[in-house]
Amino acid sequence: MKHQKLLWLLFFVAISTTSSRAGIDPPPTAGARAISMGNAHTAIKQNFWNLFYNPAGIAGIQHPFLGVYAERRFGLSELNYGHAGIVFPFAEEQAIGATIGSFGFEAYRENQASLSYAIRLMERISLGTRFHYGNLTIKDHGNTSILWASIGLQTQVNAEITLGFHVWNINRSSLNYQNGLEDIPTVFTTGIAYQPNDHLILVADIQKDIDHPVSFKAGLEYVIVSGLFARIGFGTEPLSLSGGLGLQHKNLQIDAAFSFHELLGYTPHVSLQYQI
Repeated sequence: MKHQKLLWLLFFVAISTTSSRAGIDPPPTAGARAISMGNAHTAIKQNFWNLFYNPAGIAGIQHPFLGVYAERRFGLSELNYGHAGIVFPFAEEQAIGATIGSFGFEAYRENQASLSYAIRLMERISLGTRFHYGNLTIKDHGNTSILWASIGLQTQVNAEITLGFHVWNINRSSLNYQNGLEDIPTVFTTGIAYQPNDHLILVADIQKDIDHPVSFKAGLEYVIVSGLFARIGFGTEPLSLSGGLGLQHKNLQIDAAFSFHELLGYTPHVSLQYQI
């Protein structure tokens, strides 16, 4: 079974390096909390993991945060994936952040890094931008690098509802690879977060990759007791299911999740977040 899954993945990697996707994935997932809620995270406000989903969402954070994330994609050691990041607030309504990450194995490796900036305006509106660097290395085929940018917005409608919007690769960057220029996708995401009380958050995102059908993502988080969280979510295009738990103790939060891909099976996820 393991070899069968790896063959599937190598097939997809081969497709990605000869198609318009160019081997650099659309917005990478990070943070077990977000993943367990179906990756519907665009409208979650003042949260460290929005470094990866919507940079506007780090505006208003009151303390510096460090975070690390790891997954073993589809249970294969050859496909380990990890990210780390840091956020620093300043001037009350502004924040900066940085991330680094890596995916793959010896024959195929993606490395990424980014810098983010966000500001909250008029109490209800937050704007953010993120500048990315990516490097793709394929054994016996060399390597190439790329720069691109993303932007995000969040607006708080009222005490219960927040809306979010995000564009990944807004400048339509392309990889300069062996066979010429190859586009990486531009992805538009809009989302809503509804928090009717202190125990429940409902989230939903609609996402459109310009080269692929519209996808829908949704999830929820429920506070079982103080410091213990249960989460569940799903997505379409492709069909995915997810769930997980979170534990917060003082300045440390630990989150664990699983996700299920309709073709390739299960992936375990874990992340740690620490308030400095």
